[in-house]
Amino acid sequence: MTPDFSPWLEFEASLANWMRAFTRPGLTFRSGRQAIPGFPSSGFRADALLTDGNVLLALEVEVKQTHPDTNVGKYWLLSEHHPYEKVILFHVYTPAYNSYGWRKTLGEFYASKMAMELPFEYHLLDFRNAKDTEAAFEEVTKALEMRIRVEFHNELAK
Repeated sequence: MTPDFSPWLEFEASLANWMRAFTRPGLTFRSGRQAIPGFPSSGFRADALLTDGNVLLALEVEVKQTHPDTNVGKYWLLSEHHPYEKVILFHVYTPAYNSYGWRKTLGEFYASKMAMELPFEYHLLDFRNAKDTEAAFEEVTKALEMRIRVEFHNELAK
């Protein structure tokens, strides 16, 4: 029997829609259908992100993907295309994440190396044992909102 990923896919979409609400003049939102600013239009995407052109705050949610390491490493490659003053990645693992553990370990390894070489912050939010999406949503949005308000306070005041 195939597990039901739909609540966690909805969770991912709800987080993106929640982040979209912070869009302001000078603060751009991008969804999973749009390339990360700095990559060509055919380049990597994030599940959701906000940027003022100097700071990039990205959200990657592991639902059915089997490559969380790529969801981290692409921001290392991004530094070759667009050197942001700071990149902040919130990386959320859900119960629907279905790859083997070494992929998660490799993503964490990339993040630690990137933080030594780049202005990069990594926030791993592990909800693989979560029972419901509502509590996870509250916890993730609380963490995101705190950083959004710190990093983009000038844009949010407009």
